[in-house]
Amino acid sequence: MFVSLSVCFVLHLSSVISDDITTREGHGKPFGSRKPFQYIEEIDTFPDPKTFNENYIIPYKPVKMKNVAKISPAFTKWTDDYFISLREPSDHVVSVETRKKEDRTQAVKEMPFVEFVKSYNTSGIYMVNPVPPFIGGDLVLPCPLQCRDIIDKGLVENMMWFSSGGTKSVVHTDSVDNINCLYRGQKSFVIVDPTKYGDKVDIDHPEGAYSAVDVDSVDYSKYPGLSEVEFYHTNLSAGDCLYIPYKWIHQVRSYDSNLAVNIWWDHFKNNDVNWDDCNAKMDNIQQIKDHFQDILKFPKEMDADRFLKSILGRYEDARSVIVELFTILDLDKDSTLSIDEVNIAPDEVWTEGRELMMELGHILDGDMPESDDENQHDEL
Repeated sequence: MFVSLSVCFVLHLSSVISDDITTREGHGKPFGSRKPFQYIEEIDTFPDPKTFNENYIIPYKPVKMKNVAKISPAFTKWTDDYFISLREPSDHVVSVETRKKEDRTQAVKEMPFVEFVKSYNTSGIYMVNPVPPFIGGDLVLPCPLQCRDIIDKGLVENMMWFSSGGTKSVVHTDSVDNINCLYRGQKSFVIVDPTKYGDKVDIDHPEGAYSAVDVDSVDYSKYPGLSEVEFYHTNLSAGDCLYIPYKWIHQVRSYDSNLAVNIWWDHFKNNDVNWDDCNAKMDNIQQIKDHFQDILKFPKEMDADRFLKSILGRYEDARSVIVELFTILDLDKDSTLSIDEVNIAPDEVWTEGRELMMELGHILDGDMPESDDENQHDEL
């Protein structure tokens, strides 16, 4: 009888020890440390809008799109020197956070954008603000969103996240669909599928759709559900974009000089989009045309050298492509490009211009397509 009781006691103590939640993997470590990790699908191009809707929006499936942001002029143009050279309106300011580890209770201040660019590397401040309108023309809308129904009715905001690196977001959800494109630096994302683990991640600040969990040291005694969650991990490099579906839980870290733009659009407007009518090729041409119209708002005309400087950025390898683009847009061949020429250029000029912009994208990617490979252009 004594032996039997002793054995019973030992077994009981063992079960108590095994139920100590703080001994489980991930306790006291950064959010998302618990294994096994799940990995997000990666593709090498923007899908067309209909494919994007069918393969990713409808099934609530995240996807990483590699190097696709490099087609946007912002990828080459957005240097600190370029920003500092801008003529910012005297009444324009941006919102700046004062701590890189996000705290939704921290003070947020305002300052001119150019002043932020001059000081962010030495002050540790972090800009979170809609893209300033005077540089919005440098961006090309991601190709999967180039549907008139989305452009006219669905777009919510384009948010710019700009820092010297080392930022850490809270664990949160967004009540929108989201494409995050990185133009500078590196980012890491930890993502949780809310359809499987939404009840395990305690969004204990529902008024702000975020959790107060310490992202550097998760405490399972306070957030026990996190000991049961499977985490998706992905890393972005400059030029990559990530689709984060509506309400998916995520936490983000940035590294090195870092600049990203989120495109947020209304998830419920997706049901109103006629995806069969989305013509990615023609819409993309219109986006490029709009961009050149923005370039020539002031001044109204420019010569080839100034055109090169406004488009080329820091990539000298692209010079011949930009010169050819200038040549086809210079309709009267007077070596000066005017806004009138941009406005009246026929569709065939813009079709050829789109192909040159695609060629520019391949140069930036270091992967020139074969001359007879038309499909690579059509996919964007």
